[in-house]
Amino acid sequence: MTRIDFYQLDPEQHSVDRVVCELCQKAYENKQFTLLLTQSEQQSAHLDRQLWVFEDDSFIPHDVQESEEFISPILIHNEPALTDERQLLINLADAIPTYFAQFERVIELVTENNRALAREHYNYYRERGYPLTHHKL
Repeated sequence: MTRIDFYQLDPEQHSVDRVVCELCQKAYENKQFTLLLTQSEQQSAHLDRQLWVFEDDSFIPHDVQESEEFISPILIHNEPALTDERQLLINLADAIPTYFAQFERVIELVTENNRALAREHYNYYRERGYPLTHHKL
């Protein structure tokens, strides 16, 4: 069964961009193919740039389009299309994609700006019996 993790960010200590990059780096290091589902093309482009510059001495292979020749470890996309061969979903979109259960793990970030939406997502998963974990950062 898919495991759902909620990360509550303290805005004085953590930026969303930084946490997303750290989560992607950790997923890559653990060989977890990841879908980073964003809310918009602009957010996808922004996070694409952030992953290039987030650490001077690290490289996180990622792409904004799926390729038939090469499966990028981190796929950044704003359209909730079904993807194969990915273990982790980092959901930054307002909606929960219908196919979330295909992933081994889903991460939802809780910020000052999306607290009410995060509660809705939490209740959605809880009502369906998914194991939930809450982390305060």
